[in-house]
Amino acid sequence: MITKRRFVSGLLFVMLAGTLNAGKINKGFKALAVYDYFKAMHMFKKAAKHKKNLCLASYGISTITARTDYHYYNLDTAYRYILAARKAYLIVKPKQRLKWVKAYKVDSAAMKRLQDTIEQKAFVLSTVVNTIEGYNHYITYYAGASQVSDATELRNLLAFSLAGKVNTWQAYKTFMDTYPGSTEYDEAKKRYEILLFKTLTSDHTIGAYTSFIGSYPESPYISSAEDSIYRLAVPHHFIKEYYKFIKEYPSNHNAEAAWRRIYALYTTDAKPETILRFQRDYPDYPFTRHADTDLALALTRFYPARQNALWGYIDSAGSVHIPFRYQWADSNFYDGLASVAMNDKLGFINKRGEVMIPCIYDEAEHFRNTLTVVKKGNLCGIISNLNQLIVPFEYQEISNFSDGMAVIEKNNKYGYMSRLGEEEVPCLYKDAGDFSEGMAYVQDSNGKYGFINLAGKLVIPCGYTWAGKFKNGIAKVSVDGKFGLTGLRGDTLLNCGYDNIGDFNDSLALVVQNGKAGYVNRNGELKIPLKYDYSPDLLLEGGFKDGLAKVQLNKKRGFINPSGKVTVPLRYADLQHFSCGLAAALINKKWGYINTKGIMVIAPKYDAAEPFSDSLARVSMKGESGFIDLKGNMVIPLQADTLGDFVNGIAVVFKNGRYGLMDKKGNEAAPCIWNEMHPLKKLLQVECNGKMAYYNMATKKYVWTEEGFGK
Repeated sequence: MITKRRFVSGLLFVMLAGTLNAGKINKGFKALAVYDYFKAMHMFKKAAKHKKNLCLASYGISTITARTDYHYYNLDTAYRYILAARKAYLIVKPKQRLKWVKAYKVDSAAMKRLQDTIEQKAFVLSTVVNTIEGYNHYITYYAGASQVSDATELRNLLAFSLAGKVNTWQAYKTFMDTYPGSTEYDEAKKRYEILLFKTLTSDHTIGAYTSFIGSYPESPYISSAEDSIYRLAVPHHFIKEYYKFIKEYPSNHNAEAAWRRIYALYTTDAKPETILRFQRDYPDYPFTRHADTDLALALTRFYPARQNALWGYIDSAGSVHIPFRYQWADSNFYDGLASVAMNDKLGFINKRGEVMIPCIYDEAEHFRNTLTVVKKGNLCGIISNLNQLIVPFEYQEISNFSDGMAVIEKNNKYGYMSRLGEEEVPCLYKDAGDFSEGMAYVQDSNGKYGFINLAGKLVIPCGYTWAGKFKNGIAKVSVDGKFGLTGLRGDTLLNCGYDNIGDFNDSLALVVQNGKAGYVNRNGELKIPLKYDYSPDLLLEGGFKDGLAKVQLNKKRGFINPSGKVTVPLRYADLQHFSCGLAAALINKKWGYINTKGIMVIAPKYDAAEPFSDSLARVSMKGESGFIDLKGNMVIPLQADTLGDFVNGIAVVFKNGRYGLMDKKGNEAAPCIWNEMHPLKKLLQVECNGKMAYYNMATKKYVWTEEGFGK
């Protein structure tokens, strides 16, 4: 009886407690409805002690702490309670859930909306605070929120930004280690790598770059480090520097380039003997086949050839080496390069057909000692055969180098520059000549000429109205139309009192005064008196040749020796110089041949006679030409065709406006069908009706013909 009474009593207590707690929930929501947050919180906390009311109590507490007008507003607390509410809701029976909806409008959707609101508010708050710690707290505490991915992105971006402000490789390294999956990771890695490279090699020494390569072999800047080592190892671009680099850094990716640079610098003139010497000096050169090919090409004579209006190159056998692709091609290679034209611009190719210097120039000279003058528009510059710009395009004209100096023109004034492209003599002169024997003539602002040395010092004052180049220590000068001679020191060798002065041959120079001619020596002394008559052709012929000089007196000519002795009497109307021991002589309007003693050995019966060449001389009678031998025998009969001199057993024939060839027997070596012909080493370049070909005089055959040649 007692037991039953106790059970009923306990049951009534539990029912009473549940009713009382349910009342607290009601009171809590009523207080919440009128914004009595303190009473509502008090009721909800008391009700939460009962397991059956945990869901609604937690929802109520979450609602209050999520409101900004609540004194103890705290989203973390609100979030903790809404999660508790949703968890407790899972075990609430359906009938009870319906009662809550009717009584408090609370169901799963309401709880989800509250959770979403709290998560959104917390996310916004973290963006306002905008700290790594704030984002990390949100990501950790609100792990299930949909905004976690956005918070993570914002945190990573902020961390990347902060690393960027520090901007050290250590800062980016820390970022990468901390946030390996971040969107900014790749960019951070790029910045890390470059800052690491720049920081550890900031002193720009070979040691620093070498150490970097050893410590960070996987760095993307290994190649840059190797490039820097290469650059620092060859400061002067000397061959010995490149070779030392190869030996000290054989694994550097620039080792191949260094070898090729050594080869290019060593063989810059592209001569066969230079390539052979290179192969002897550098037996460890790894590209032997390349050198062998260049050697074979250097030994091969190239000839420009045309096909379908485009130019290329062939060899002496007629094999095409460089395809027909250019508008124009030069006749030869200089320092291993030939100028070619494409799109109306000039450039240079090597014998491999490789374009070594692009076709970008309006004018270009031949290479001489690895340098050439090129022109863009109206201005000139200088490039090397390695395509290095030596002199910028600043000059109106640049001459070829002589004595290591070139005449330059700027603003219509002349000066000089060295092979290094440095202006050694400013552009101050009205005119300037090439250096010769360390001296060059210049014209001052008053129009007077003098001479400067290689240092630009005026050695011989500007007092002449004209000046020529020095040759063997002597230069011709002029004052008011009268000529004289000066020495390298400005010493007057011959006063300016002569009407003309020829060049020195056999140490004597023809001088002319008042229509009379004589000869002076190199000291300006008159060795052969002014007793002969002057004729312009005697000056043009250059005076002495093979110990004899032609002289004239009373319209008769003969020969004298350097002592002034007459060796061939002055009895001829005209003479030619000796060849093969005979000289053509004109007497009584007919030409014959005399020996060195002045004896007529071939009777004068020809209307014209030329010097002997290849033991034959061309003679003419009554408009016809033929050839005689040294005894005067007519070897090739007179004919109406125009004949040239024999060279290596072949003479040019001109017949009916066309060229051909003849041998020493008078036989036709090539028919007269050519409009033009130009001798080029072993071959003749010929043209027929606008088409070209190459003819081998030795084999008497064409080695190459342009399509349509001879038609």
